[in-house]
Amino acid sequence: MRRGFSMIITKKRLFSVFFVLLVLGLAFWGPKLLNLGQRQLFGVKKGVCLEGNLLAGLLAEELYDAVASIGESYHVQVQNAAWDWDSGAVSAEVVGQIVDIPATVEALLEAPAYAELNLVTLTILPSITAAHFSPYYRGPREEPKVALMINVDWGNEFIPGILEVLAHYNAEATWFLTGRWASAAPELAKQIALAGHESGNHGGWHGMAGKMNRAEVTRLVLEGEEKIMAATGQKPLVFAPPAGDFNEQTVVVAAELGYKTVLWTVDTVDWQRPAPTVIVDRVLSKISGGALVLMHPTQPTLEALPVIIDHLHNRGFLCVTVSELLAD
Repeated sequence: MRRGFSMIITKKRLFSVFFVLLVLGLAFWGPKLLNLGQRQLFGVKKGVCLEGNLLAGLLAEELYDAVASIGESYHVQVQNAAWDWDSGAVSAEVVGQIVDIPATVEALLEAPAYAELNLVTLTILPSITAAHFSPYYRGPREEPKVALMINVDWGNEFIPGILEVLAHYNAEATWFLTGRWASAAPELAKQIALAGHESGNHGGWHGMAGKMNRAEVTRLVLEGEEKIMAATGQKPLVFAPPAGDFNEQTVVVAAELGYKTVLWTVDTVDWQRPAPTVIVDRVLSKISGGALVLMHPTQPTLEALPVIIDHLHNRGFLCVTVSELLAD
């Protein structure tokens, strides 16, 4: 009887010891097993490398630091092109690069075992390139695109009709506004912008930039920018010197302010009010891919424009904005 009781006590003790050991084992190995299971299920798969670095088993929260560390040497600081006023030389722009950490982490977590991955990077384009320091007379010839440029310092009565023609043909244009005109006719300026067209800078007033000093050119451009933005909500990116009057200084000052200086390929000379047929002939006889077509809001331009756009479309040309045509 006593022996049987002793055996019962011994079994209870053994069970207690086993239970204690089990609890201690779970306390020690449980988190490790759980962590291992999480890495197997949710971490980077076996043998996966990023730029030659093995990252197998890492979880998402760990990958952010790992990717950031690996990506440090792949970062390139963007730099704008710059003009040396003493030598007249241009320092070329530098295209920047940053690592897209979330996209890289996602790619790592989705990669199959033993995959070799590269960092996902984003290109950062400079806002001023070396090309900004030369005037543009046309865009690329190889694409069937042209840009209609409408310089505006007067001609309010013809602008609604021109907008209707452009809308009818689903054609885009760039309207180069003077600041003084935008301030005097803000509703019309806003109407142009709301119609989906680009607002370019034609100076704060119709001044001859080629005869100005640096400070005066700066004021001409910035005053135009300020008043155009106030009226349209658009930041102009292209500058058309009033009357096409410019010199090297004009182009450089505009470039340093972030503008491409734009002249023209085809001049309709419509400010002289020739017959609409003359305007049509001037455009269609000289049109080619990349052409910049200069116009003004006049009655003969309004009458010639439907014929011009219809012929351009029939010949396979698209009417785009100047910024699209001259995109780097």
